[in-house]
Amino acid sequence: MADNGPILVTGAAGQLGAVGRTVCGLLLDRGLPVRAMVRREDDRAAALRAVGAEVVVGDLLEPADVYRVVSGCRRVYFGMSVSAGYLEATVTMAVSPGKSGWTPWSTCRR
Repeated sequence: MADNGPILVTGAAGQLGAVGRTVCGLLLDRGLPVRAMVRREDDRAAALRAVGAEVVVGDLLEPADVYRVVSGCRRVYFGMSVSAGYLEATVTMAVSPGKSGWTPWSTCRR
C-alpha cells in the first residue's frame, strides 16, 4: 500500500447525483491527492483535471482496468450507479486489494 498515494474515487464524473464529483472536491479541498476514475474523456473529466485530480479512464467491469487504476492508491472510494453490472463491479473491486496493495478496511484520516 502506498501511504502517500492517491485516493481513488470511482464514478468521479458524477453522471447521476454527482456524489463522486463531490467526494473528489472534498478530498482535494483537504489537500489530499485524488485519482478520479471516469468512463470516458469528456468535459467532466477535463473539469476534474482542472481542479487538480489525476484522471484515469477505465471500466469497473474490466478487472484489468480496476487493477490498473487502484495500483498505488492508499484508499478507494467506490461509488457506482445501481445497474446490471453493479454486483460484478463490486466483486471486482473487492478482490483487487490482494493484487494491488490498497487496504479496504481502513478509513481516511481527518
